[in-house]
Amino acid sequence: VRLDAAAANGGVVTMPLIPHHRLVERKRRELRELGLPERQLAEFDDMVSNRSHEPIPRHRTLASDEDIDSPLPPGHQQVGALYQGYGTHYVDLWVGTDPQRQTLIVDTGSGITAFPCSGCANCGDSYHTDGYFIEADSSTFEKLGCNDCYRGRCSNQGGLGKVCRISMSYQEGSSWSAYEGRDLAYAGGPHDYGLDGEGGAGGDGADPESASNYRFPLTFGCQVSLTGLFKTQLADGIMGMDNAGASFWAQMHDQGAIADRKFSMCFNRQVTASRDGTLAGALTLGGTDDRLHTSPIVYSKNVRSSGFYTVRLKRMYLREGGGVS
Repeated sequence: VRLDAAAANGGVVTMPLIPHHRLVERKRRELRELGLPERQLAEFDDMVSNRSHEPIPRHRTLASDEDIDSPLPPGHQQVGALYQGYGTHYVDLWVGTDPQRQTLIVDTGSGITAFPCSGCANCGDSYHTDGYFIEADSSTFEKLGCNDCYRGRCSNQGGLGKVCRISMSYQEGSSWSAYEGRDLAYAGGPHDYGLDGEGGAGGDGADPESASNYRFPLTFGCQVSLTGLFKTQLADGIMGMDNAGASFWAQMHDQGAIADRKFSMCFNRQVTASRDGTLAGALTLGGTDDRLHTSPIVYSKNVRSSGFYTVRLKRMYLREGGGVS
């Protein structure tokens, strides 16, 4: 697989956020679903119109190009949208050729990326944002053979024969079982349609149309069964982002799509979460995007070399009555 020069030239992938007008349309739809009368919807429209002439707070969104003072250097980083689920944040992942969208919870406490595939029975498609990933519809999908197992172990999996089988259980009681597959994938990009990956190198990493420049061969779990919240959650699957070699960001680095072993997240919180996607932050792969900051980052040492991110907590201060620092 040929990786675009954008990966070689830069170090960071910052996944693009939704343009301002799309965000306004989505917010208006959410307010209508909440039952707001037309009078209040009109007030919302007036507020948006008046604020469109004001400077946009740098820590809130990366919207259209007009909202950004200076673009990122070509290939430097890719910024992608985080969306709000039920108590979680998730990101779009486009998998295969042609790309199929899967929405994935961003989980810094596990290291495997997985989502339901075509053989998954009763796996929550009526709750999720998307249908199952159809392996046969991707010309670049491959099922890993027993000699190529990544994290899984060779085992019989029903009608699939011998596969690299992998399973995970989580503290809140959910679990899943899968076989390992590999396909081209990229995160972020336009929320409602995939990109063909032929856009070429360069462009601002915050531009959704540049997201496919950072696609790479991703090894993931093709889920065949799942339990608990994995059925009823809004997102289709999970993106493992812990400090291990199989995590999404580590694979992205090892495949040359980003130069630095870094990622960062900027969170926001919305009142509602819908299947259409509720914008709630940004995920930056390969580093940080200073345009999202209101003050310099303060770092703490990660005291574990792999697995969970761990810092030593010396003191904790609580503000009486809450509030913002």
